[in-house]
Amino acid sequence: MTKSPLTKPLVSTSTISCPRILIITSCTGKKHHNATNQLTIEDFKDTERLRERTESLSEFSCPSGQMYTGLQHLRLMEGVDILRSHFGKEVVDVKIISAGYGLIPEDKAIVPYSVTFNSMKNDEVYSWGNYLRIHEDFQQEIVGYNLIFVLLGDKYLRTLKLPVKTHSHQTFIFFASNKSINYIDSGNAKLLTLTLSNKSASRFSCALVGLKGHLLKLIATEVGRVPHLLESIYNNPEILEELLNKQQNPLELPLGISFSTERKLNSQNKSHRKSKYTEEDLRSILKLPVAVNQHLTMQYFIPEWDDKVDAGYDFLQDKFSPNRNAYKDDIYAHEEKIYEKPNYDGILVSKIVVDKRKSKKNDIETAGGIQKYLKFSGEIMGDCGAFGYIKQPEPPYNTIEILDYYERLGFHYGVSIDHLIVGPFAQPGIREERYDLTLRNAEEFISKHQKFGYTFTPIGVAQGWSPETYAEAVKKLVEMEYDYIAIGGVARTPTIEILEILKEVYQHLTSKTRLHLFGVGRIDALPYFSHLGVTSFDSASPLRKAWFDAVENYHTLSGKAYAAVRIPFVDKQSQRIKHLLSSGYERETLKQLEQEALKAIREYDKGNISLDESLNKLLAYDELLELPRDGIVNPTAKARRLRQHTQLYRELLEVKPWQECECKICQNPDCRVETIIFRGNDRNRRRGFHNTYVFYKRFQQFLNAENCNIDSTKE
Repeated sequence: MTKSPLTKPLVSTSTISCPRILIITSCTGKKHHNATNQLTIEDFKDTERLRERTESLSEFSCPSGQMYTGLQHLRLMEGVDILRSHFGKEVVDVKIISAGYGLIPEDKAIVPYSVTFNSMKNDEVYSWGNYLRIHEDFQQEIVGYNLIFVLLGDKYLRTLKLPVKTHSHQTFIFFASNKSINYIDSGNAKLLTLTLSNKSASRFSCALVGLKGHLLKLIATEVGRVPHLLESIYNNPEILEELLNKQQNPLELPLGISFSTERKLNSQNKSHRKSKYTEEDLRSILKLPVAVNQHLTMQYFIPEWDDKVDAGYDFLQDKFSPNRNAYKDDIYAHEEKIYEKPNYDGILVSKIVVDKRKSKKNDIETAGGIQKYLKFSGEIMGDCGAFGYIKQPEPPYNTIEILDYYERLGFHYGVSIDHLIVGPFAQPGIREERYDLTLRNAEEFISKHQKFGYTFTPIGVAQGWSPETYAEAVKKLVEMEYDYIAIGGVARTPTIEILEILKEVYQHLTSKTRLHLFGVGRIDALPYFSHLGVTSFDSASPLRKAWFDAVENYHTLSGKAYAAVRIPFVDKQSQRIKHLLSSGYERETLKQLEQEALKAIREYDKGNISLDESLNKLLAYDELLELPRDGIVNPTAKARRLRQHTQLYRELLEVKPWQECECKICQNPDCRVETIIFRGNDRNRRRGFHNTYVFYKRFQQFLNAENCNIDSTKE
């Protein structure tokens, strides 16, 4: 079972309007086909034998989502249909733990088999689960999802071998028996466990064997009635208990799309996407003819979000520069007092961001244009910021307005007005309207650009909902004579799906077509993106991870990332500090712990105290920060957090990566160890600047390797 070296993008944000959902369920004994010579466990142990036996059963082959007909699976899939009908098919993914095939997606073609973990002894469960690599596959599959439902019985749950690595912006909801709760551990993620019993089955008038699926359908039905409930469940999963307790006698409600209809649609859908790539799949991409625009150098743009710091910040006293005006005096990473050279080729500025602060547009005009305002000598790209008006039926701008805006402020590149086709806005009817609107805007944009002689380079946007629709959009943009085209709406899309899109798109590129990916910066995928014609991309991910990621805050050139040490301000009174004060802790006590932690990390950096002494001081303050926002301490969660932070901080302190880094921030004696302290904007953003330095350095290494390969090919 070969894994792709690529990783899925991880959404990291405190407010998610439409969380990406993953549902983990199990196979069932009842199957759509009941062949007499089904596969056995011995067949799965021998690769060649499995191939031959699978061929003999090929007439019974069908997607796993259709193969299982047990009550839990049928009710579960009805719930999935409800969610997809309201939020779009790509918002919800289903993975199934099969006792024969391992952890598989619902679209994997399988044949009938007769293997179940339920008939195995505990040691056999662990042994066979290890053979199928269920733990490893589960770890990989949860990446990129915000809300994960786990519907597993006792023995299937054991195969996961929890815990796995999770993040604080993930929420796990387990449907389990009282017997199973000891095997549940969500790591850093939020957790709700719904314990089920015969009494629960009676309460909901459903057989226990199908209860998990029945409850998932019930939840989906409520979410369908009140769409914002999905976000509420993600942010506060405990509301599910209240929701289910209010149900008097749940009825079987008619679905917008029946299971049988959805199954038929899937079988006819030519744009059906693969759920994972093997190494062979990736090698096959590099065997394709190289894109005709390969000679164009790839560039990295960073989105502009007022990411600035106080150049004269006093870290020891935690004081800003005297008479500081944040908007006028703070500086960007590319300014000389931070880095001598920018760690990006260009900057992307969204109009929706400019409009967010009333004075910003005037400040740009007063400065003499966008380049002087940003104090940046490189290229600047402007777009409308479609994410900011995604819920509006139409964009709030018109073409002439945007053309004049780009020209007047001095952008090098200007992007046509587009409308995102993602989540609930990718449903039939809506998606076609947005697709046509985006193309009409692009046609008007380049027509008037040519007619009125604007000097910036126009970029046409391609939106879509399948590789074919994206490719058709790109084809039309090329026909409109665009030399620069951007792929939109893929920022949260798994890399494997982006590759599927690019495989279709790159066939329509010309030798002078530049191709941009909006919101996608993935080092491991660059060889494949480059091969398929991508010439530029933008991403703020390295910067944002400095404070949004749960543990991977400080990046290194090796690809290894470390957790920053959290030492929050007592005086600024975050929600947790307020709870501590209201719970009886003295401000003076907290202030002393805070200052001792700061002193300990600084003294350790200088070599004046031991690792253990420093770690003890850090954890003495850190231990108190477990107090949740509701003020109620969960002893188990508190102990788990302390164990995790002990391990993460020890790993950081043992390596001292900030001392090895050659970047100007880490070498600055005033910053130095302050960079790895999770504390306020001026430390956290500097750490983000460092991460961007690391990202750009690795990007340059890739480009140099690419150039060497091209030169050797020419020779």
